[in-house]
Amino acid sequence: MNKQLDEVQYARAFAMFAVLFVHFSSTGLGGVTPESSTFYIYSAFNTIGKIGVPVFFFLSGLVLLYSYNKRPFTKETILQFYKKRLKYIIVPYIVISTFYFVVSTVKYSSFTSVPAFLTDLGEALLWGKAYTHLYFLFVLLQFYLIFPFILYFFKKVKVRVSVVLIVSLALQFTWFYVNKNYVQVEARGSYFMSYLPFFLVGAAMGANYAQLDQWWQTNRKKMTAFIVTLFASAAVSLIVVDIWTRAGTLDNYLPSTPYRSYIFDGLWVLLGLAGSLFTLWLGKVVMALDYAPLQHFLNRLAQLSFGIYLIHPFFLLYFRDWLPSSTPLVFHGWQLFTAIAITGICWVLTSWLSKWKASWIIIGK
Repeated sequence: MNKQLDEVQYARAFAMFAVLFVHFSSTGLGGVTPESSTFYIYSAFNTIGKIGVPVFFFLSGLVLLYSYNKRPFTKETILQFYKKRLKYIIVPYIVISTFYFVVSTVKYSSFTSVPAFLTDLGEALLWGKAYTHLYFLFVLLQFYLIFPFILYFFKKVKVRVSVVLIVSLALQFTWFYVNKNYVQVEARGSYFMSYLPFFLVGAAMGANYAQLDQWWQTNRKKMTAFIVTLFASAAVSLIVVDIWTRAGTLDNYLPSTPYRSYIFDGLWVLLGLAGSLFTLWLGKVVMALDYAPLQHFLNRLAQLSFGIYLIHPFFLLYFRDWLPSSTPLVFHGWQLFTAIAITGICWVLTSWLSKWKASWIIIGK
C-alpha cells in the first residue's frame, strides 16, 4: 500500500492560498491606479496567485497516478474511479453550479421565463459557465474523462518526466497556436489542453514518486537551490510583465508582434510549473520542520480546500457591494478585512458542513 503523501496535503493548502490571493486582490487591483504604490502590491499578489490552478492540476495528476499506478488496470478499477468522481465531484459541481446560477439570476434580475432559465442553466452546466471560478471543475472533469487513457499509457510505457514535459508542452502550445490562428475558441482556459503539462508532469511524477523522492532527498540542497531560483525568476518575470500590461506601458518594453501572446503564455506556464515544484518543496519543508500546530493547520486547510474554493466567491460577491472607499486607508483596510473574514467564514462553514453525512453533495470530498 502506498504511504500517505503529507507533503502533497501541505502543497494543496498553499495552492488554496494562491487561489484566494487572486480573488481577494482583484477588487483592490481594480480600485487603484498605476501611480499608487499599492498598485504594485495588489498586482504582485494577483500574479503570484496564478499558480493556484496549475498547482491543483499538477497535484491531481500526481495523486491519481500515485494511487492508481500500482492497481490492476481492470474494468472494476475504472468503474470504481468514475463512481467516486460521479459522487464526490460531478454531483457537487451540478449542485453548486445551480446555486450560483440562481444567485446570479436573482442578483442581476436576469430572469425572463422558466424555459429560458432552464435552457441557460443547462448550457451553463454543460460548459462550466454557471460562475467564473467553476471553469476549474469543468476542466478537471475533462481530465477525469481521459484519465484511463493516461493511466494505461503510464502503465505500458516507462518514460522520463523530462520527456513528458517536452511532449506535453509541445501539445499545449500547438493548441495555443491552432486556437489563436484557426479555431479561435472563446474561454481557451476552459479546455484541458491549456493545462496539459501541469497534469501530465504531475502524473509522471506520481507514477515514479518513490524513486523521484529518494533522488530528491539525496540531492536536497541542489533541488532547493534550483526550485527556489526557478520559482523566484518565473514569478518576478511575470509580475513585471503583468505590471507593464496593467499600467498600459507594455508596448514600451515588448513591442506588439504576432508572437507576443506566446511570451505571456510561456511565462504563465513557467510560473505554473515552477509553482508546482515550489509548493511541493514547501510541503517537504513543513514536514522537515515537524511543527505540529503548523502541520495541523495546513492539513485541515487542505481537507477543507475544495469546500472553501466552492463557496468563497458567494461571500466575496456580496462583500464587494459593501466596499467602503471613503479614504485610501479605509479602502485598503477593507481588502485585508475581507480576505481574513471570508476565509474564516468559509473555513467555519465548510468545517461545519463536513460533519454532515451528506455534506459531499455540496462540498464534495
